[in-house]
Amino acid sequence: MRVEVLTPVDRVPVRDPGVWSTSPGPADRQRQQVLVNLRGALADALTKKGVQVCEGELEAASLAPQPANLRERALADHVDAVVLPELVAYGEVRRSWLWVLLGQGVVAGVGHGVAAAKVTGRARDGWIVGGGEFLLETVTWVGGALVASRTLDPVVIRLWVVPAHGKIARKTGEGMRPLAQWLRRGPPRPQRVASVAHKVLSRLASKLVAKPTKRSGDADLPVNAAR
Repeated sequence: MRVEVLTPVDRVPVRDPGVWSTSPGPADRQRQQVLVNLRGALADALTKKGVQVCEGELEAASLAPQPANLRERALADHVDAVVLPELVAYGEVRRSWLWVLLGQGVVAGVGHGVAAAKVTGRARDGWIVGGGEFLLETVTWVGGALVASRTLDPVVIRLWVVPAHGKIARKTGEGMRPLAQWLRRGPPRPQRVASVAHKVLSRLASKLVAKPTKRSGDADLPVNAAR
């Protein structure tokens, strides 16, 4: 069984260049090098599982994956499947999660404000209490999430598996810095985040070659036959 692993697509996009490298230089070049390294890490992990792997680049990587195009690529490159990694979060909390937390603050503020206005009979008290609750929730959750990103080094990676023939599947893995290391002075942040990402990719590789379990929305993966 032969599989082509493509360079990961950065869906975040990562806004903190410090997760790519601590060395001076163009951020785009450093980012691309990290993505290539992640591709190699996944390829190595699959190779250790007995899968024949080749590596490739994806044109127009900024666009959403087009299954039909990837299927055509699998046929053209004479591989059984194309695997496209997708960075969902890399070293920082996803911006979509921050919007959810901000929305939670709005709901809490409105709820407390309405309750205060009903109890006191004064709309002004409702605005004061509601505004204070919104500010507290926002600082606590959004601010806490941003600060935690520097400590937890969260990583979420999704794999799209597009076989030359058969159903498309996807697998998602996540990880973060081990709890015991949160308060320690460790290696530079780019190395920490990369280490977390490599562990996530290793677990995803195991999922790809493991005997599939029937779950909703999850198809049998073509690399299962590699064993």
